[in-house]
This record gives sequence, C-alpha cells and structure tokens, in this order.
Amino acid sequence: MFFISIGLLLEYAFRKFITKHSFLHGSVDSYKSNANKKRLSTSDKFTAALLKELPGMLGLLVFFCGAYFSYFSFIGTDYHFVQLLFLAVLLSITIVRIISILSKVVLSPTQNQSRILPINTSTAGTLYRLILSASIYIISTMMFSVLVYRFGAETSTVHILQLFFITLLLILTAITIFFFKKRVKEHLMSTIVANEELSLGQTQFASIWHILALLYIFILWLLLVNEVTAVEQRNHGAFILSFFVLPFWVVADKFIQWIVRYAMKTLQIHQTTYEDATEISEEEVIRRDKALKLYVKVRAVARVTLVFGFLIWIASLWNVHIPFLSNLMTILLDTFIIMTLALFFWQFVSSWIEQKIQESIPEEDENTDDDDEWGAASSRGRSYTLLPMVRKFIATVLVVMVTMTILSSMGVDIGPLLAGAGVIGIAIGFGAQKLVADMFSGFFYLVDDAFRVGEYMTAGNVSGSVEKITLRNVMLRHHRGMLQIVPHSELGAITNFMRGGIVVKFNLDFPYDADIDKIRKVIKKVGKAMLLDEEFGKDFIRPVKSQGVRAITNSVMTIRVKFTAEPGTHFVIRREAYKRITEALNKMGIYYAHKKVIVDIPHTTELEGHGDEKITQLIKAAGAAAGSVTTEETKPDQPQKQDDGSF
Repeated sequence: MFFISIGLLLEYAFRKFITKHSFLHGSVDSYKSNANKKRLSTSDKFTAALLKELPGMLGLLVFFCGAYFSYFSFIGTDYHFVQLLFLAVLLSITIVRIISILSKVVLSPTQNQSRILPINTSTAGTLYRLILSASIYIISTMMFSVLVYRFGAETSTVHILQLFFITLLLILTAITIFFFKKRVKEHLMSTIVANEELSLGQTQFASIWHILALLYIFILWLLLVNEVTAVEQRNHGAFILSFFVLPFWVVADKFIQWIVRYAMKTLQIHQTTYEDATEISEEEVIRRDKALKLYVKVRAVARVTLVFGFLIWIASLWNVHIPFLSNLMTILLDTFIIMTLALFFWQFVSSWIEQKIQESIPEEDENTDDDDEWGAASSRGRSYTLLPMVRKFIATVLVVMVTMTILSSMGVDIGPLLAGAGVIGIAIGFGAQKLVADMFSGFFYLVDDAFRVGEYMTAGNVSGSVEKITLRNVMLRHHRGMLQIVPHSELGAITNFMRGGIVVKFNLDFPYDADIDKIRKVIKKVGKAMLLDEEFGKDFIRPVKSQGVRAITNSVMTIRVKFTAEPGTHFVIRREAYKRITEALNKMGIYYAHKKVIVDIPHTTELEGHGDEKITQLIKAAGAAAGSVTTEETKPDQPQKQDDGSF
C-alpha cells in the first residue's frame, strides 16, 4: 500500500501540473463550447470525450510507472510472493481504472453533448456504475484465483473457487435484471426508427427480454459447471466473452446497420435524409415510403442474422458445434467481410472521385448570357469528363469481383463460369463489332483529350456543346437546343472551338474621303479601353485593332478590324466592339458609308418640249440601271463561311 500511495501522489502532482499549465483543458473547453453551439457528429463526440479523459489517461500512466518502478527500486526480487501480491493489486487497480476511463468515453455519464450512445443521462450513469461494479468484482476474483494458484493451491481448488465466484456473479446479475427490467423495457420501446410502426414481435420481445436474459444466464452456468467437471476440456476465456456478449453485440449491430444503410444509399434505394424542397410529388412520397419499409425489413433480417451468428459463435466457444448452421454462418461471415471491404473500397474511391469532380467544376456553373450563340453550357475540366466513366468502370469490375468471390466462398467452382464468360465475351465481340468500334473510338478520343464536357465542337455535319459522354456515344447539345447523340465511331475529324483563342475579323465600310489614320486611331483607342474593362478585359488574348484598308469598291472603302478572344466570349466582345467603335466614330464626325450609284441623266434644258411623261420614264430607267448595278456588286461569286467562328 505504501508503493501504491507513492504512485497516487505522483499522479496527483502530475494533475496539478497540467491543471496549472492548462494546455489540455483549453482543447477540452473549446470542444465544449462547440458542442453547446452546434450538434456534434459521432466522431466529434468521441474526440471531445477522449480529450476530456486524456489527463486521466496520462495520470494513470504516471501512477502505474511511479508505483511499479518505486517498488522495484526499494525491494529486491527475492521476495517472490510479495511481488505477486503487489503486481496483482497494481494490475487490478490499473485495469479497473482503464475500464472506467473507456466507459466514460463511450457513455459520458455527466455530459450529454459528448455522449456517443443515444441514451439519457440517468441511463448512462446507471450503466457506468454497473460496468464499474462488475469490472471490480471480476478483476478482483480473477486476480485472487491467480494468486491462490501461484501460491500452490490445487487446480481443482482453483476451479471450485472460480465456480463459486462466477455463480455469485450470475446471481447478482439475475437480481440486477429483475431490478431494471421495466427501465430496459421502456428503453427498448423508445428506440424505434422514425416513421416505423411498433410490430407485435418487438412489443413481445420488450416484455419478455428479462426471461430470455435469465435463460441465457442459466445456460451459461450449466456450461460453466460442465467445464469445471470436464477438466481435460478447458475453454480459456469462454465465460468472459459469453458474459460480456452484449457490448460486443451492440458494436457489431451498429456496424451492420451502417453497412445496410450505406449499401442501400449507394444503390440509390433509400436515404436517411433528403436534401430537397419541402414540396414533393405524391409519387415521390410513395416511393420513399416503400424504400423506408424495405430498409426496415433488410435491417431486421440483418439483425436477426447477427443474433444467430452470435449464438453460434458463443456455442463454438464452449466447443458446441452444429454442422449445418456453423457452415452457414461461416459463409455468411465471409460474405459480410467481402461486402464490407468492397463497400469501404467503393466509399474511398467514390468520395475521391466526387471530390475531384467538384474541384473541376468552375465557379460559374452556367453561362448567364442568354445571347450566347454556342448555348449556355460551361466548359469543364478533363477530370469532369473522365472520372465519371472511371467510376462506372470501377463499379462494374467491383460488382463482378464481389459476386465471384462470394460464390467461391460458398463452395461454387467459378472456373467454368470464368471460362464460359470468356467464350460468351468472344461471341458477343464478333456479333457487336460496331459496339466495340464505338467503345474503342471513344477510349482513344478521351485518351487524346480530343474533347471534354462543356466544350463546343463540330464533327462532320453535327455541332454543339458536349453535354455527356458515355462508353459508346457523345451527346451534343446544339446551340438552338436540340440534343444530338452521335456514336464515337461516326465522329471522324473533330473541330474543337474551345482550345486556344478564337480570331474574329469584321469589316467596316466608309466613304472614299474618310481619314484612314483617324479611323485607325479611334479603333486602337477603343481596343485599349476594352482591354482595361473589368468585364471584357480578362477574355482578351489580343486586343481590338485595325488591319488597314482591305478593299476599295465602286462605292465604299472597307477597313478590317481584328481581335483574338477566349472561346465562347468572342460573340459578346464583337457586339461590344461594334457599339463602342460606332459611338467613338460618330463623336469624331465619321459615319459609315451607304451603298450608292451615280446616274447621269440629261440636263433639263435638253428635255424641253418632251413633256413630263418623258422625264418620268428617263428617271425610272436610271433607277432600274442603278438597282441592277447594285445587285451585281453585292452578288457573291461563291458561298463563303463567316470567318469569325460562328455558323
């Protein structure tokens, strides 16, 4: 007791030190404040409870090391029995305190906001006291039995002592069950899933749970008596695991329910929460109600299977084997492990892919310009194009692998299945050459990064923004709204308008006597102003500038203007350039030329005596001649595409 007291004094001094230098308590207080402000998740609650008990863990370590090393520093190793007694007492205190700390982390009997289990404060306090009392009793009796055996007692004497102590423990447990049967019944009746009606089986189980628990304790006592009498067949640890089966079952049940919930969410069958508007259609309400009922049934089947699995596991601990059920539970356990690993892998891959997809989405998800001649689709990154297809491929491969592995664990020979799948694959390959050509063409288009989702492209006679890419087709949304589905093998040569800049050239017509230098300076000034504009400047690659006189026709002088802009923005820039150049030229007194034809008609003195009718005929003839000349000048020699990137 002296050396135990030394350990306690060292722990007390250590706690005083960390209280004075409250670097740990600051973290705990911050978690408490966060817990009061918002509802914490399970991981946050566990972290808060762990931080709260961290000083106690460190203090326990100081206590154990202080008592242990002080004892072996003062007393030699010759006193074997004294060493055994000291180590038994020290280990008993340490183990009980470890169980106490772990129980506080899980139950948090004094603070509701950091409690992991969904129980009230009164129930948490009661469970904590029961666990601590049972731990003290079990650890003390185990250490006492070990000491008696190490001090020279016969094995049969130790077994009788263990039977006595365990019988007393089971009697105390039975009394506790009778004492708390109503509280447990109320707790079982209250732990029902939202919107789930209480079934008759659940009501009956809540009413007779104590009878089943007492029957389990009696069977456990019979197995223990059989073990004591059959000395040659010992089951080390069977009683401890069987007695504390409830905590193991609670953890396993939580894990199984998470697997069921996540699997149904991954398969898009049922979700626990929906992030949508409060007003939903009646069909959607019916669908969600059916999904909830299916989820409840699957969860109940999983829970019943878990109960039978635990019963078979406990029976195997006591060397009681049921051939058929044991093999069935082995298969179910293998299936559960395979599906769990597959779900964990899929969650990791799917979360990573979803994160990368979200990172590739630009800040402005949609083009808000209603006059965009290429439609309203926004260009996406290469990750947004490739990763959804990678996710589908991984999901398909994972489903096939999990199915084959489960069949193999059930004893099915999957060799013929694999061989048959290969033969069927070859037959399908010969019969679906077009499909294979589409898939391989799409694969190489994506590898070459020929186009991405959101980019505007032309392939043959089809043009539009890439809206979606599948293994076989590319879906193009035309700028007038039509959706065009084109197989990859029919794309051919592709013109991608979203790689690099778009060069835009347009013509301005002026009279012959217009000042060319003044026009050039005006256009240059407008180009500099647009380059400095916050709205348009970021989209320029090369500014607006004049390329000089392009042509001189019979009636006008044509000056060409040119600029280079980011794809999809050149339409807006061109409209703004027209507007600003026109306004700037008008302020300088320069106006655009009009098409005109000069017709020379005789002087009025030469027409004297011919009458007004003759004059009118000559004027009409002159107008017809002027119209003919104008039509001939504006008539193109051959059709030409516009050179500004539009269609």
